[in-house]
Amino acid sequence: MESTGEIVHRNFRLALGRLAALVCASVVAVTGCGGDDESEAPKPTSKPTANSGLVPVAQACDGLFDEAIAKEAREPNGPGKVYPVKTGSTSHVAKALREESARRSTPEDLCTLTNQAEGKELLAITVAWTPHSPPSGQSARYTTTVGPEDAGRLLVTCDIGSDGGTESGGGTESGGDRSLEFAMRDYFTVSDHSHAKLLIASAKKITSQLKCRETPEYPDPKVVAPPPKRGLR
Repeated sequence: MESTGEIVHRNFRLALGRLAALVCASVVAVTGCGGDDESEAPKPTSKPTANSGLVPVAQACDGLFDEAIAKEAREPNGPGKVYPVKTGSTSHVAKALREESARRSTPEDLCTLTNQAEGKELLAITVAWTPHSPPSGQSARYTTTVGPEDAGRLLVTCDIGSDGGTESGGGTESGGDRSLEFAMRDYFTVSDHSHAKLLIASAKKITSQLKCRETPEYPDPKVVAPPPKRGLR
């Protein structure tokens, strides 16, 4: 039989345990109790921020924009950062262009920029096969155009021979009678000189992947589209 002292001592321990549990429950959200504090710490939220996806203009389109073009795009009221719309890599686009179906003038997106996620288009560069060719003696020709919907075009001869044809047994045989046409839409309204630089840089990336039988000779942007005088575009 327990003595009165033992009963009092046991009751005191029970009361103390209940009190500790109550205190623990009241502060668990702040400090935790009797566990690994680090493992119970709140985890950072994965919700994207308001600027998620924004990149500086100079970093857009795999570095097509040099600082001079990026500066033009920012002035006078252009954005310093843009949202690149996801497009296929250069190798992915080149692979699509090698397929016979792509030789039916279906444009492939190389670069698209918007002012906000899924927002207004600022610039887009596409490439497609075309039956047109540069003038005789030229493997590439830049054409100045007017307006943001048709801001510049570049024709490039690229004979990929049988590499671009269908498998034996059917389909149209690919040959060197078609060229690549690079086109641009520009709502930044950068200079025509910048249009030429962007299109030529895009073409060099694609044709190097396609391995044209003869490496195209690209024009000098300063010749086909001279830089604008200061204060003009």
